[in-house]
Parts: sequence; structure tokens; C-alpha cells
Amino acid sequence: MGEVVLQRFLNNGLINVGGDDTKLEKLSQAAKHLAGILKKTPSKALNYALIAFDPEAPEDDPVIQEALVVLQGQWATYRNTFSATPVAAIRAILLDALLTAAVDDDRVGVCFVASARNALPLLNADHERDIWVDAVKEVERRIDARAEAEWATPQSITVSAMTYDVPELEAPKVKRGKVPRDTLKTAMLAAAGPSFHDPQQGNIATDGNRYWPHQHPHQWVGDFGRRSSEAIANAIDASIATIGVSQPDLAEPFKKLAAVVSEYVDNTLSTVSSATAGLQRRTNLLWWSEALYSPSAQKSYRDLPVSIAAAQMAFDLFASVPLFSPASVSAFLSETVLKLENAERAEGRPVRELVAEAQQQESLADLRKTAADLTTAPVGRGPLLALIGHSDHADAKNDASFQRLTGLPVDAKLDAVGWATWIFRELQAAKAASGGSSAKRRAAKKA
Repeated sequence: MGEVVLQRFLNNGLINVGGDDTKLEKLSQAAKHLAGILKKTPSKALNYALIAFDPEAPEDDPVIQEALVVLQGQWATYRNTFSATPVAAIRAILLDALLTAAVDDDRVGVCFVASARNALPLLNADHERDIWVDAVKEVERRIDARAEAEWATPQSITVSAMTYDVPELEAPKVKRGKVPRDTLKTAMLAAAGPSFHDPQQGNIATDGNRYWPHQHPHQWVGDFGRRSSEAIANAIDASIATIGVSQPDLAEPFKKLAAVVSEYVDNTLSTVSSATAGLQRRTNLLWWSEALYSPSAQKSYRDLPVSIAAAQMAFDLFASVPLFSPASVSAFLSETVLKLENAERAEGRPVRELVAEAQQQESLADLRKTAADLTTAPVGRGPLLALIGHSDHADAKNDASFQRLTGLPVDAKLDAVGWATWIFRELQAAKAASGGSSAKRRAAKKA
């Protein structure tokens, strides 16, 4: 949309290059250079956006001066074309740069959209409003598509089958046992009678059965049965005792199997958790909205003044949702604020007054700390969070500097809903600018 943006600024009479296409190309090249700066330093996106939106941006703002240096690098004689500092041209190339960078880096897109939704309704940009509306819609559509995908809950969850390579195991080895024949023979001879005949030694006493079968058959049978059964049983026991079976070592295979199963279970749980994260997040938000209880202030929002409660809600919601959140989240915040008593009937208050209140209110200490972490002390045009987070800075409490630092008219007012959504969007934009999130555009998922 880059050249289209510049052309639309020309068509609306906001910039004038005397019909010289080469000068328009120089503006385009400067915009590309600024887009390159944004890609390397996304933290500049928030300040770039706030200047790009404001037709009354001051000439001495650091962003204007930085862009002028870039413009002079591409167009050394630009001063011959413009009678004064070309603020409108700078704003046009800043918009061009933001839109170009937002294509590749969603953080830039978040900064752009969040800042636009806040600032544009309060700024005097009627002559270029149609340009902004189209630009914001284009970027917001991309950001919202990513956010909706991250918040979606699939109708079904597919988990791949577990794979495990079964190792080849050696067959068990069996060591055969042998009957002690000599011992069994001696015992059986002893069971058979009082003696036996050996060809070399003659008759040898067995010290066993005291009877011969032909002399005392009944006694012999009893002695023989007892002694022979005992001899055979001892022989069997002795042979079994020498049998050995060596089993394969299963320790390592079982260890690997346990590791594979554990990893599979972890991956499955992670898949289910990721797939249902959006549902869990929405459920938590519904609980929060119904309870109307602030986890940071540890009290009911109903116990706070409406304007304080609105800011507290914005901070608590910011702390519980990811950077890429659907546009409907801001609408959800608005409806939650309206649940507060008198919120709908409360009149708008000057923004400067709301900022001063946020700088001092005890329950908003966590908001101030987060704002200080996400922003730098106010110097040029920046978010209201910079004033809230750095309240001890000289310019943060200076009423005369308020318009210069924020771009907002001194008589600008916000009601409770507007104040809550403003803070929430600025927190999201500041987080995106801080670089603490995934930047690259995600490829579309295949159906």
C-alpha cells in the first residue's frame, strides 16, 4: 500500500511535489529506508505511529528529526521543494514505512493498530481520515486473523501414533543339569539289599536295606521303597539345581521404552493444552468478568472509583491475555467496565486528569511499574503510559508539555470505557514495541 498511501496524500492536497514523479519516488525510497529501521528496531514503531497520526505533530519532535535525516539522505535538495519543514510529507512516509514493516513484523502491526484506535478519534485528522481508515483496516485484518487462530479451539485434536523401534533380543540360554549317576547308583544298591557283589572286590556291604527280598519280602519292600524314593528324589533335586537359564538384559530396552512413552505423553498433553488454550483463556475471562475482582489490587472493582476501576481492569486484562488478541477483547473489556455501578452514566473526564490520577493512585502501583518497564521517560511524542510509568520525570507532571508529549488536545476527554480500552491498547502496543514476542508472520495453516 506504500505508493498508494503517498499518492493519496498527494490527492488530498496534504503534500505537494509539483507533479514531479521523481520527487515522489524519493519520498518512497525514504519510506523504505524507515521501514528497514523499523524491522531492525521494532521499538520505534509506537513513536513513529503517534507522529504519523497527528497533523499537528511538532517539528522538533525526535521522530520528525530522525525522518528528516533519512529523507535528506535520499533527497538532498528537498528543502528546495518545501517552503517549511515538510511535516505532512514526513507523516506520509512514516505511514508508508509502518505499513511496509507491518507486513513482515506483527509487532509493528499491533503498535500501529492499537495506537490508531486510541488516538485517531481524538485528533484533528478529518482531511486524511479516509486514508487512515483504510490503512488501519488493512493491518487490523491481518493481526486479527493471527489472533483468532491463536485463540481458536479446534473441533478435533489429532495426535500421531507413538513410534518405537523394538530391539532384537538374544534368546535365553539354558544350561542343562545332569543326574549324579554314581551317587544314585550307590543309593539304589543300598536300597536293594544289605550288600552287592563287585567283580574285583567281592561282596560289599551297602549299609542300606537290612533285608533280602526272598527272606523277608514284606520288610524288604518297605525299606526298598523308602530308600529308593529318597535316592531318586535327591538325584532329581541335584540335577535340577545345576540347571541354569541366562536371561537377556532388558534394562536398557525398558529404559528406552520408558523414555519414548514419557516423551509421547508429554507431547500429547502439550498438543491438547495448546489446542484448548483458547477455550481456557476465554473461560478464565468470563470468570473474571463475572467476579469483578482485581487480582492485582486484591479487591472488588466495585470498591474502587469508576475511573480507577477502569484502569485496573485494563491492566488486569492485559496481564491475562497474550499480545496477539482479537479485536473483540477490547469490546469484552468495554462490556465488563459497563457492569460497574454508574459506569454507563459517568461523564467523560479530561485525559490529563485521568493520567494524574493514575500517577498517584495506590492500587495502580503495578500498572505504573509495568508502564515504566515497557516505556522510556517522556521526551518526544509518546504514549500516556510513559507519563504514568515515569511520573517523577519533570515533563510527566507538566501540564504545559502534555499536548506536546501526547498529541492530545488539552480539552480531550474519555469516559470510563474509553479510558480502560485506551490503557489496554497502549499496554499491548508498548509490549509489542518492547520486542518481547514473536515477530514474524506465521504461515497460513493448511486445511
